[in-house]
Amino acid sequence: MTGALEPGRQVTEPALAPGRETTEPALAPGRQATEPPRTLVVTGHFPPEHGGVQTFTWEFLSRLPPDRLVVVAPAWPGAAEFDAGLDYPVIRRHGYALFGGLSRLVAEHRLSVGWITAMAPFGLYAPLIRRAGLSRLVASTHGQEIGWVRALPTRLALRRVSRALDAVSYLSEVTLPELRAGLHPGTPLMQLAGGVHAERFADDTAGLAIRRRYRLGTGPVLISVSRLVRRKGHDLLLRVWPAVLARFPDAKLLIVGDGPMRNRLAEQAGREFAGSVVLTGEVPAAELAAHYAAADVFVLPCRDDRRGLQTEGLGLSTLEAAAAGLPVVVGRSGGSPASLLDSRTGLLVDPHSPEEVTDALLRLLADPGWAGRLGAAGRRWVRERWSWEDATGRLIALLRGELPAEQPADPDPAAPARID
Repeated sequence: MTGALEPGRQVTEPALAPGRETTEPALAPGRQATEPPRTLVVTGHFPPEHGGVQTFTWEFLSRLPPDRLVVVAPAWPGAAEFDAGLDYPVIRRHGYALFGGLSRLVAEHRLSVGWITAMAPFGLYAPLIRRAGLSRLVASTHGQEIGWVRALPTRLALRRVSRALDAVSYLSEVTLPELRAGLHPGTPLMQLAGGVHAERFADDTAGLAIRRRYRLGTGPVLISVSRLVRRKGHDLLLRVWPAVLARFPDAKLLIVGDGPMRNRLAEQAGREFAGSVVLTGEVPAAELAAHYAAADVFVLPCRDDRRGLQTEGLGLSTLEAAAAGLPVVVGRSGGSPASLLDSRTGLLVDPHSPEEVTDALLRLLADPGWAGRLGAAGRRWVRERWSWEDATGRLIALLRGELPAEQPADPDPAAPARID
């Protein structure tokens, strides 16, 4: 959720730049009369730092009335320049000591509700934030919290701090049972995931310049967009790449993003696959759609890592690829199954099986007609299901304490979604 940026990818600017120029309403039509309460946002994930939770936070705040927001976030290089373009105050703290002086902020800005945008680890501050004089405190969860639930010490910590929360949000029904087991019994839960700017990925001709830039030729192109960390599975992609080249010698693999695995991946690609594997590094947000448009298939064989302590929250880049009309191949990890409709918008694979990943890629490349139908279905599904405006309405309901009497499940992945 680059993020978004992944749910983890890195780009050189946030999805909307400071002083954002957008014609989108702050709230979706029909919701504009329902304002959020005056809200203290406590977040360790905020631009100019990049990442999935950073995008999740930024995109939501971009849609709320700025006069009802105060943000407390860590100090980062370039933060002062970034904050100068915002319409709401951002208080920067050095390190992650985000809880100092909150009582003064609450009183000065007449704040009534607090939102912790990532429960792990910043939910540990919940008892301190609660004492600042807020009448309601909520927290959101992503992939990291699932890793915390799987380890006894952090599971006990989550259960303890959840007592100080009025509600917790989760990304999808896929991870809900495991998450619920790590919270204090009876903690109210509400589904809250981000969205996709589907219109940004509608131009199918934008990829021609990208193909020329990286000398990708006219053959099939596979693209992977994410932060380059081990759990995203790019090492597996290079492992199966010889089998793809054996069937499709003119195929190219375009890896977009940056991270600690980049040097290792670049060294291997240069040594073994010179000319057929390209690592772009970070790309400007404005060029990201064109990179998707240059490709024929999206692949992210993500997997649980470090004995399950690191896992996928959802997979924003997968949703972006679907919005761009690409069939997707995604590894099963955490909430990643919710980012596609298996066999209808793409293929969900076992990321620990090179054979299964290879088979999925070869099947799509061998049948462009089928691949195109999956991509078209994915584009329609994202437009119907992953609207930022609908997501913002749910966030406002969460902040206002207007949780539905019965928690609605995400749409059944097996149910029709009008994608025929």
